[in-house]
Amino acid sequence: MATITFDTEWHDGAGIKGAELSATFASLQIRIDDQPVTRVLDSRARTVRDSVYVPLYPLAEWLVANWWFLACEFDNPTKAADHDFRRRHALGTHTEGYALPDLRIVPTGTHTFLEWSRRTSTSSKIDFLENGRASVEVVTFQEASSDLIERVIRRLRDFDIHDTFLQTEWESIQGADAEEETFLETAAGLGWDPYDLDEDQQGQVARLTQELGPLCSEAASIMDASRLLDESSKIVAALETARTTEKNRLQLQSLGPILEARGSTGSYPWRVGWVLARQARQRLKLDGQPVPTLESLAEALGIDGEALEQATQPMSALDGFRLMDGVVAEGPRGTISLGLRGKSEQGRRFAFCRALAEVMTSGGDALLTGGVTDRQRSNRAFAAEFLAPASGLRQRISEPVVDPDEVDELAEEFGVSTLVIVHQIENQGIAQLAEA
Repeated sequence: MATITFDTEWHDGAGIKGAELSATFASLQIRIDDQPVTRVLDSRARTVRDSVYVPLYPLAEWLVANWWFLACEFDNPTKAADHDFRRRHALGTHTEGYALPDLRIVPTGTHTFLEWSRRTSTSSKIDFLENGRASVEVVTFQEASSDLIERVIRRLRDFDIHDTFLQTEWESIQGADAEEETFLETAAGLGWDPYDLDEDQQGQVARLTQELGPLCSEAASIMDASRLLDESSKIVAALETARTTEKNRLQLQSLGPILEARGSTGSYPWRVGWVLARQARQRLKLDGQPVPTLESLAEALGIDGEALEQATQPMSALDGFRLMDGVVAEGPRGTISLGLRGKSEQGRRFAFCRALAEVMTSGGDALLTGGVTDRQRSNRAFAAEFLAPASGLRQRISEPVVDPDEVDELAEEFGVSTLVIVHQIENQGIAQLAEA
């Protein structure tokens, strides 16, 4: 797993306007997995170095101001054009005229996704030279951030600077109890500033945490804040319908040994999904063969084909909920109840396999969403590997480059979308993809 460090050394800030800026002037080197994110070409000094000279107060202030967003506001496909989301997660949006890297920081659950790219700081005549991406554990990122914040606060005290936004806000964050943390995390997950909510928003957040409980963070990541209570009600109704409707329930005795062996099988979420899918296929003696229809999938799992057809039928309770793909309500031992949003048979098979992954890894109720979280990435990786196994693709791909027609043929044979085939080929290093 990757690491992140903020290495600093204090320098004389005389002549810099603003007491907080002058006191915290320093060299800053950000390293992710020993790669210097802050490697720059300084045109004025005509040098390449691994650090920048900046006041650290703005960086620490940005980390504190966005603490809950950086911990709990997950990404989803609708946020690509959301400028406010970028402001809360991209360090380069808060430079105050100083040279800071374009570092994007987005939580995914137990991990924090980091992505950095080249940029030019025109005011400082500095070019950041590095591109990269990594995933670090949340606790690793928060410990590194906390350490930097504490260093800056101690520096302010040394200069007899008190009661700044940084100091008062950090004290509030550190003093939050467990109940308050849940509230703050839920609000931030919705993209709302948890310290600036009106009475109506506070009531909605409280109701959401009460109605959805442990499902709250996954739900918040894909909910439309303007339709919060309506979408929460849809989730509750879908779970209740799945739980109480006999035709939505399936027996899964054939996977009994795997269901008993719940838990992590790797560090990265997609690897967890891959490993579980391979274990399931091995248990079912499927090798690399396709299961391209609901009927063949039911036969492989040892369950009734008509029962699988019924259990995966679209559920009207989720109509209009764009990023909600389905709910999973685990019943008595070895059973699963489903509520899926309207999809083609291909989509229903994929969603069912995602639900199967949730039963294997977590148990209890779960949501299948379009969010970019560890859980959703893991269950999507499971479904992709179970339905289009890397071993089966390798058996069929003999050339180092795969053309679009071959991708289409593989998608048809395995009964999945071309996108699933493309992702499997790329992510598992099976071959190169020719341009269309």
